[in-house]
Amino acid sequence: MIKTALTGFAILFTALAARAATPPEHGQAAWLLADLGSGRIEQSHNPEQLLKPASTQKLLTSLAGALALGPDWRYETRLRYRGRLENGLLVGDLLIDFVGDPSLTREQLRDLLAGSGIRRISGNLLLNQSRFGGYDRGNGWSWNDLGVCYTAPPAALILDRNCVQGALYARLGQPARATVPAHQPVSVSAEVAVLGEAERRARFCELEVDMSPPNRYHLSGCTGPRQEPWPLRFAIQDLDAWGEALSRWALGQAGIALSGRISGSRQDAADWPVLASHASPPLRELVRRILIHSDNLYADSLLRTLGAEHFGQPGSFRNGGQAVREILKAQAGIDLGPAWLADGSGLSAHNLLRAADLLAVLRVMAERPALDWLVAALPVSGESGTLQYRNSVLQTPLKGRVQAKTGTIAHVQNLAGFIDTDGGRKAFVLLQNGLSISPEQEQQLARGEGDWPARAFERQWLEQALAADSIVKTNQ
Repeated sequence: MIKTALTGFAILFTALAARAATPPEHGQAAWLLADLGSGRIEQSHNPEQLLKPASTQKLLTSLAGALALGPDWRYETRLRYRGRLENGLLVGDLLIDFVGDPSLTREQLRDLLAGSGIRRISGNLLLNQSRFGGYDRGNGWSWNDLGVCYTAPPAALILDRNCVQGALYARLGQPARATVPAHQPVSVSAEVAVLGEAERRARFCELEVDMSPPNRYHLSGCTGPRQEPWPLRFAIQDLDAWGEALSRWALGQAGIALSGRISGSRQDAADWPVLASHASPPLRELVRRILIHSDNLYADSLLRTLGAEHFGQPGSFRNGGQAVREILKAQAGIDLGPAWLADGSGLSAHNLLRAADLLAVLRVMAERPALDWLVAALPVSGESGTLQYRNSVLQTPLKGRVQAKTGTIAHVQNLAGFIDTDGGRKAFVLLQNGLSISPEQEQQLARGEGDWPARAFERQWLEQALAADSIVKTNQ
């Protein structure tokens, strides 16, 4: 009798706790929970409402890439030439056919050149970017984010992630000082005041960056003091200057003399003979960067590549988005309907998806054994990637039981993936948009008082998914 009473109390308590999960005030929320075994929808709220997906959009890009290209597909950067090649002398031009490989480094370019057998070029070195067309940044990317590396341009020419790391030294009573490594072909200057928190708040002051060609960055405004340097990550703005500088370095390191100049190119060089090539890691490894680490550069390069492959023309954000639509509909039966795809990463504020769209993607990933590698690329709560330190899922009972893609931009906190309950694996989508709190609440959270409402709701909602399953099992 005692055991029965305690069990009944635990069930009642769990049910009450589950019902207590309510989304934050003033925002918009949508969610779905589906049992993968039976296919039954267990929870549904606003499944057709269009909301900003943020980085959960990477699920669509990754699935389309997996279906259209396969896990073993690779980017192929090629050296091509025109003219006469004999005894290490190229009488003519050498062309580097960049194809948007987000993993390509300056050292790999050096090795590609060194392995070509060329020791002197009488003509020019052409940096070809015909693989992609249109803008190198997505519509709806915030202008004041363009200087930082999570908005590094996913151009055809990508070297060292089109990103430079630096540091800002900030001590009270001293002018701030910004630095970048000497080997980087960028310049950084600073006129930054180092102020205490109260004075920064009174001045409404923050750190700002102005950019000018060729890859000059000027920091202004103010920042707080810090014993260790503040890390800086600058997105490259002038790709031609960046490509020229790194290619010239690679030529020198490879021992190749160039008589002509280095210049950008956008030409169809398919009929130029291939001299050497460099292959990226396979898509199964690249997708891990997209899903586990939420890498925007990798996702948007993949989107533009899908546009190029699917339509047989230079890849762009526009044709890449349409390619994702057509691939998902033809190969997975997913009709995105009124959804809006401005990029492949979810960075754009123009993107719009429904919870139902994301659930359809998750179901395809879970139901096809050939896509197990894609599911395995998702972060695990409290263990890996963007879920390793996500506060809502760090503790028992959620730690290690959630495998999902995060999605966070201004005023948005989303999560979509799988949760392992006692009754089996379930797919879920939880979208929260329009999130904001008062300045007083912000100050309370900064003092460690309370919890951010969106984070608390996410944790409670996921615990509810586990608790509801436990109640069903116990009642059975």
